[in-house]
Amino acid sequence: MFKPRLPSRRLAWACLLGSLTFGATLARGTTASPAPVVNLRAQIVRQFLARHEGTVPLSQATRGVHAFTLEVHRIQTEIAPGVRVEAWAFGFPGQAATVPGPELRVKVGERVRVTLVNTHDQPHALHLHGITSLAQEMDGVPHLSGEVLPGQSFTYEFVATEAGTFAYHCHFQTNVHLDMGMYGALIVEDPDHKPVWSQDHTLILDEWDSHHDAAKLPYQPQYDEFLVNGRAFPFIPPLKILAGETHLVRLLNVGAQPHSLHLHGTSFLVTAKDGHDLSVPYMADTLPILPGERYDVLVKGRDGTFPWHDHNSNANTTGGQYPGGMHFDVEGSPALRADGTPAPIQAHDHGHRDMSGMGSMDVSSTTASSVVTISNFEFNPEAVHIKAGGSVTWENHDAVAHEVVVTLGGQEVHRELPPHGQVTLTFPRTGTFAYHCLPHPFMTGTVAVE
Repeated sequence: MFKPRLPSRRLAWACLLGSLTFGATLARGTTASPAPVVNLRAQIVRQFLARHEGTVPLSQATRGVHAFTLEVHRIQTEIAPGVRVEAWAFGFPGQAATVPGPELRVKVGERVRVTLVNTHDQPHALHLHGITSLAQEMDGVPHLSGEVLPGQSFTYEFVATEAGTFAYHCHFQTNVHLDMGMYGALIVEDPDHKPVWSQDHTLILDEWDSHHDAAKLPYQPQYDEFLVNGRAFPFIPPLKILAGETHLVRLLNVGAQPHSLHLHGTSFLVTAKDGHDLSVPYMADTLPILPGERYDVLVKGRDGTFPWHDHNSNANTTGGQYPGGMHFDVEGSPALRADGTPAPIQAHDHGHRDMSGMGSMDVSSTTASSVVTISNFEFNPEAVHIKAGGSVTWENHDAVAHEVVVTLGGQEVHRELPPHGQVTLTFPRTGTFAYHCLPHPFMTGTVAVE
């Protein structure tokens, strides 16, 4: 029979209470001995050395079989306003495949059975990230466990021995297949443990290269979209946590970059890391999360609505515009004024921009000229098509100055574009010409001259 892994919830809370007692004693100025801390450390080490490591035989499951079937499909998905990409996605049979894939939620003691049916045209392998009770053949690493070829299927099985937050993802040519969206959450619950939270949420962090081509080698992504559950702000729905409520938020970083999530207006309690309860939970308002890491945090609701976002400024934009990327709101109870009285009720649009005010391009291959309008740092990046000898006019509807840079005749041409002004360039020769804004290099586009 398998033994629960360390540290147990009872030990974790004993640790916390012990450390608080020890700290309080020191604060009173007494000559307290550090023995409780030393003994606690020794106890943790002893239990770690005594615990079982290795395969837990499937016959030791105590709660029956929990089975899932995952298929792989090629889909088109919109990850940010106007940004549609191809993804390789997991899905249950008969249901739409999604990024992330469907959440797999099981209980401690169950024999978990996940059958991967490869309905895709690429080999795949399913890795159960963080699960250590499985056998080597179930680990989903191609050179050690084998891959699942197109048209084939394989069933991965293990006994769920520890409650916590885990993940699953494709481990075949991992850098490409993860970037194409082949990941999901695996949650193990302990039915014998009564949670202190009323609701839990799973948030999976990832980056995306909206221009990538999985067939082009070497694969060298340039990440320009930063996602939570497969979407960038303003497509990320808010978390609703009212005053008086406590929710558990599970954070998983399946991407290739570290992220640092900062919550405004309150702090949270970090209770678990990588599927293990922390011996001493700790308070924070900013949490660095490396690739592959998972954290569980408790969040208490309050009055008002506050953002939760990546404090890496690049990852907090979409197409270079703030707010965007890894940014979403936490909605609490009705907001209060600074004097504690109720604030006027305002509708939150959660950053959904008025698309009617967005810049646009008149795109036509039959016109001699075209106009590019810029508004709120946004414009349509589709190629402008004109005839040789035609011109392109950039109109600036911003209160901010821009500068158009384009290479013509082998020379880089710069044209200042003042607020509410315009600039026109003529393209005498055929070809495709890239342009960008010098102070705002994320503003790019092309002119196709025919």
